Amino acid sequence: MWAKTNGHRFGFVVRYPWMFHPVTGYYYEPWHLRYIGVEAATNMATRGISTVEEYFGVDAAPGYL
Repeated sequence: MWAKTNGHRFGFVVRYPWMFHPVTGYYYEPWHLRYIGVEAATNMATRGISTVEEYFGVDAAPGYL
């Protein structure tokens, strides 16, 4: 919960958030953090974007679901 709320301040996002498996291609993994940089992570948090796929405009990982 702390990482989801504060991670952007340090450049991290929860890589596979809850209920976004159709977007990411992976089910929820609260321990899986990804460093994308403070600017990008803060921009995602400010804009309310939950996934790296949505932010960077890429498709879900193929064949994992």
